Amino acid sequence: MAAANFQGRDPVSLSADVALHLRVGHFMGVSAHVYCNCLEKGLVASKPKAYWNLFVDSDGSRSTQGLDLETELEFDRWNGSACQHEFGIYVSRPIGNVALVSMLRDLLCANDMESTFPVLLGHVLYNGTHGGDSVPMELMPQLREEVDQLARVSCDEPSTDAFLRGFVQTMQILYAAAKTLDRPICF
Repeated sequence: MAAANFQGRDPVSLSADVALHLRVGHFMGVSAHVYCNCLEKGLVASKPKAYWNLFVDSDGSRSTQGLDLETELEFDRWNGSACQHEFGIYVSRPIGNVALVSMLRDLLCANDMESTFPVLLGHVLYNGTHGGDSVPMELMPQLREEVDQLARVSCDEPSTDAFLRGFVQTMQILYAAAKTLDRPICF
């Protein structure tokens, strides 16, 4: 794929999007993380209690089921410091606030590239506030291809291009962790 260039976007609205992102920061938006595999590797500081009915959930997190509130709180205290990764989160990165996610999505959609980035647009940038979902492992090879393609895209506006580069780098970090640990990327 040849490098795309976002010359058609109105620089005034782009600058407003970027300025809003800088003012608001990452307070309301999308963050992504990958859970560690320390439990499976036996790298937890103390053994979990048998009555917790501990299991690794489909998102890679350490979870329990059917516990009363007191026992859930006991598990949560253990889980928070069970290994070197707080609450089992191996890596966590902000994707962006509502304005930045919208800007990235608009950039890809405005240049007729929806079909080139279906995983990024359908699982990562579909809105600026989603959570509780993930990019499943079976989509990781396609995600990697899309991130590699996106790395070849450029923008004329320097601050927008910088945000795009940052997003690509974030996705590369998340993908590498997910691939290494055989875990999905969670939001």
